[in-house]
Amino acid sequence: MKLAWLTAALLSAQVGWAQTRPTYPYKTVEYIAPDNHVLPGPEGADHRTERIFRDSLTGSVRIYDAAGRIKEITPYADMARHITLGPRTTYYDSGATHTKEDLVANKRQGEFVVYYPDGKVKRRETYEANERKTAECYAPDGSVLPYYPYEVMPTYKGGGTEKIVRAIQANVRYPAEALRNGTEGRVFVSFRVSATGAVEDVRVVRGLGSALDAETIAAVKKLSNFTPGMQDGEPAAVTFTLPITYRITQAPPAFPAQNQGFGGATQGFPR
Repeated sequence: MKLAWLTAALLSAQVGWAQTRPTYPYKTVEYIAPDNHVLPGPEGADHRTERIFRDSLTGSVRIYDAAGRIKEITPYADMARHITLGPRTTYYDSGATHTKEDLVANKRQGEFVVYYPDGKVKRRETYEANERKTAECYAPDGSVLPYYPYEVMPTYKGGGTEKIVRAIQANVRYPAEALRNGTEGRVFVSFRVSATGAVEDVRVVRGLGSALDAETIAAVKKLSNFTPGMQDGEPAAVTFTLPITYRITQAPPAFPAQNQGFGGATQGFPR
């Protein structure tokens, strides 16, 4: 009797497991607000993201603007780990191809081509393991132009990421509450440098508590005088994510101490 009950229980568990397994292909949809948080529906969305799973690993991500126009298609070898494989394509509002780049494990491998809205080639580059090997830029009539980089990161008072980090470090004071509690660790903060050089959309991605999170946001908001980034010769918004390390290196003083150190940074142009 016990054996029969155990067999029935196992069969029941197997049936339940099978019912929860996804049937491929399947799709998920997210509606994204202008400040990049996820909305419950399309109202107020800046764009929507569709994730199409071909199987348990591979698939693609499609991004549509608020009007339903396709903006980007990115293929993935591993959807869960965000590992790309294949041609990523972006589009103009007209539906014409804007860019196409071959990706292998999130690195450019092969051609990267930028098109004018009428379909003529504007830029052609080749890459090996994300290292540019050849590059040419073209005028609308097909004549060769002097080369200029496709992406240029924002600079802060003439410096790059290291100078941005030092500026935030100068703005941060270790909150007294965090010192009393001995709170240490990293606050991951994200912010966007707009096409005009302004700091926007400052938010904590992963925090340590209200005091340290608020101090980090306040320090980033004090940044100014950015030279904006460029994309294909035009000013463009660029998002940074900085892991800011708080570490107590001595007994807490009677007044807030400076942040003791910073980690590295990631940044990227909007896609």
